[in-house]
Amino acid sequence: MPTAIPELIAAEIEARLNQILTLEDYAFDVTEVVRPTRRGENWQRKHLGIGVLQGDSVRVPENDHPGNPPAICYSVGFDLVGVIRDSVDEEDPKAVNENAMAAAIVKAITVPALTWHQFDGNAINAEIGDTQIALSSDGEFNAVTIPLRVIYRVSENDPYTVRA
Repeated sequence: MPTAIPELIAAEIEARLNQILTLEDYAFDVTEVVRPTRRGENWQRKHLGIGVLQGDSVRVPENDHPGNPPAICYSVGFDLVGVIRDSVDEEDPKAVNENAMAAAIVKAITVPALTWHQFDGNAINAEIGDTQIALSSDGEFNAVTIPLRVIYRVSENDPYTVRA
């Protein structure tokens, strides 16, 4: 069964984030990388875990390419949400863990350095947005959100076929 291009991109994002391990020269081991279900029941929001939340795919007509059939361009958004549960006995400044999480997410997403934005040949470009830090409504955990936009092209009559 063919797989939709945004799904292939999401799988590559998930695989890269799962490489956040001290053995791979990161400051910590990621505890979970989850693409939450509709109700979010599979996302426990563990300390040093990451949720991959997919947003809308929007047309980018200025990046379409003519042809027979034409290549149609889209941009799909992802929010990469790192979870930090600081101990009440934590002595470090509050932002230390948030900074480490944000740096690890960006580092993992941008490997391999020269072709990271192609997401295993499924995209033509990508852009990492501004880091956002938020406290949960119950104060139980902090979240670091890294927005990621990935631009890809598909054949007009076959959305399963990547086009350059």
